[in-house]
Amino acid sequence: MIFVTTYNSVLYKAYAHQLITSYLTTQQTIPMYVFVEDDPKDYPQRNNVHYVNLFEVEPDCKAFVERNKHRVPANFFEDAVRFSYKVFAQSAARNYGEKIFYVDSDSKFMSTIPEQWYEQCLPDDVFISFYHRPKQFTETGFVAFNNMIPIADKFYQMYKGMYVNDTVYHLQHHTDCHTLDNTRLNLLDEDTYKEK
Repeated sequence: MIFVTTYNSVLYKAYAHQLITSYLTTQQTIPMYVFVEDDPKDYPQRNNVHYVNLFEVEPDCKAFVERNKHRVPANFFEDAVRFSYKVFAQSAARNYGEKIFYVDSDSKFMSTIPEQWYEQCLPDDVFISFYHRPKQFTETGFVAFNNMIPIADKFYQMYKGMYVNDTVYHLQHHTDCHTLDNTRLNLLDEDTYKEK
């Protein structure tokens, strides 16, 4: 089990340092993997915090950003590039943990999470756990994935594929919330897909 987040040096200085500080001061028990766009050595090295260059482990992310950086979004709903890093980081994290707990970098830990919470949040028979908002798009500031479930490969192929193939731009809105919901809804009838 691991925590996962993503940011760059600008976001680290602006607010993400608070996530890491709160992770350390609340003495979380599972490792934190941080996927960054720049050199992992440029960040303060902390116990149990592991930095990984996102562009090296997910070259499709860099290709998507380069291919679409010319697009000027009218609002955050149209900013697919901004939200793509999360999707690629979640996909890359599969190589580091069987169960991953993604946390947005503008979050803070308030206390130590008890060990039993992880199983309550993401039981072994559940693929994905998230804050569901039925009357609007899903909240993706926290999402947990169980990569031991057979549906995982198909899920990430569809989820990440929306960026690899630029089909994210076919959706009404282009945030990771919307690509997650699109992927979820396409898999609801699959045998091994279960959400909480």
